[in-house]
Amino acid sequence: MQRISLHNLKPGMVVARNIYSADGQLMLCADVTLTAAYIRRLHQLEIASVYIKHASFPDLEMPEILREETRVQTIKNIKKVFENVQICNKLELSALQPTIQTIVAEITQNRNAMIHLTDVRLYDDYTFAHSVNVCALATMIAVTRDYTPARLGELALGALLHDIGKTLVPLNILNKPGKLSDDEFMIMRTHSEAGFELLRKSCAEMSVVPMHVAYQHQERYDGKGYPRGLKEGQIHEYARIVAIADVYDALTSDRPYRKAMLPHQAYEILLASSGTHFDSELLQSFLNHVAIYPVGSTVQLNTGEFGVVTSVPSGLPFLPVIQLIADANKQKLTAGQQLKLAECPGRCIRRVLTEEDVLSLLS
Repeated sequence: MQRISLHNLKPGMVVARNIYSADGQLMLCADVTLTAAYIRRLHQLEIASVYIKHASFPDLEMPEILREETRVQTIKNIKKVFENVQICNKLELSALQPTIQTIVAEITQNRNAMIHLTDVRLYDDYTFAHSVNVCALATMIAVTRDYTPARLGELALGALLHDIGKTLVPLNILNKPGKLSDDEFMIMRTHSEAGFELLRKSCAEMSVVPMHVAYQHQERYDGKGYPRGLKEGQIHEYARIVAIADVYDALTSDRPYRKAMLPHQAYEILLASSGTHFDSELLQSFLNHVAIYPVGSTVQLNTGEFGVVTSVPSGLPFLPVIQLIADANKQKLTAGQQLKLAECPGRCIRRVLTEEDVLSLLS
């Protein structure tokens, strides 16, 4: 299984994972062979990328901290909530409570899982999918820090609603395929304060703490964030956690103006921002659970061999299990050897292949 960008799809490729529309409808099932008509429809839906099957790649079960069904249902729920706030200026907290409980329960049960995040999104669905991923990532950090169930629920709610202020940002700014102008950036910066006010006015029964996640998630640990320039302990811990999840998911997501970064690239950026942008202790809790080489990644070893990551042992993010798919001369291997890098001191990952590299290897 390999993730392929929309512009590289060709008729005859076989879909490896279900593809859903913005409202959660199943558009294409796994194992469907792509046709020109299907590919045109995917373009119309602005699907960023698709997982495909290939004989050279092992059939993998992608590990997730949230079940696919939970993710899709949560995106549908949060979309309805956001739309209801826009139309009626009222947030139905009761509509989100079952969703929050499900997310917390699933992540608590998978507390030792590594973070892979392999969802496929629509460009115009980004805010909703991003909100769900940030909620999942933030909850994972909190679970590793032994939060009580009550605090987990409070954090998850704040994380799920952290970007609700973006419903007030014009779509031409929110989805602009390029760098924002100074004036546009100033408008974008209003979303955190606007989100706080929106929650305060639309949901009287909500605790003020989740509201402060919306208000403070753009603050920086060194005081150089916005809207108030808070620093260190002045920023609520929930907001410090959500800030980490927010940036990681943004970096690893496809956007109209750029391709997603690979997880190891995002990992390095976050690590370089420890103690400045982020609380270093909370960041370390997060990085301990990030799969730097997620299942399905195609890598080249220091020996020149090529392989696909098939699993990531807990506590060993730099030493995944690899199935070899080609030798150093790019000759395909029909029955690839499984390598546990933790048990192969002479082998290590040299690089992660880009999509173009993978397509070249397969040709």
